[in-house]
Amino acid sequence: MDKGKQIWFLGLAGLITFVMYEVNFVFDVSAAHGTEIPDPVAEAEYLRCYQSMDDDIHTTAFGTIDNPDVQKEFISANRARAVRDCRTLHPQQTITVEEPSRFNIVDLEPRYW
Repeated sequence: MDKGKQIWFLGLAGLITFVMYEVNFVFDVSAAHGTEIPDPVAEAEYLRCYQSMDDDIHTTAFGTIDNPDVQKEFISANRARAVRDCRTLHPQQTITVEEPSRFNIVDLEPRYW
């Protein structure tokens, strides 16, 4: 096949592509790298501790205090203490997660189907 026919064929294929698909140039290129995230196991332990303390706080507040304003103050003050105590028991830890490399130049989305 000669050069003229090749160029004509590539031009026709490009035209059909642009007519049949919505073409988005995204240029999403990234090398592999590590990302620090909170350790899910440590955070689950922290949340379990906080939930247990929060249940105790509510049980105490609603079981012993009759005034709603005092209940609200008691709960908010003790929640801050619960956050502090649970965080000292279960300190925040991070783990490294390796993200793979990405190479995406063009996104094609069908127009008609």
